[in-house]
Amino acid sequence: MTPQKIKLPAEERKQLATALKKIIGQMNAVLELVEKNEVTDSTFNQLLAVKGGITRVCKEIIAKGVLPNLRNYTDKQIDNALNIIFRLDR
Repeated sequence: MTPQKIKLPAEERKQLATALKKIIGQMNAVLELVEKNEVTDSTFNQLLAVKGGITRVCKEIIAKGVLPNLRNYTDKQIDNALNIIFRLDR
């Protein structure tokens, strides 16, 4: 089965791309700390910020791309989306 493509308006894609670039920057900063053996307790705060950012991006994609188009999804695809939603805040 081919996955259902999630269609997002251009402005939403731009905002999500900006958020993802910020997350990538945070991850690169953490990677640099690990490579330099300079991990501190603040490193964990950076990782938690990354986790929060990823969760926000997932929720935005679901809210803006999936929920408005539920009628286009099969029952299995809806079940898959719901499984993702329920796992996000673990």
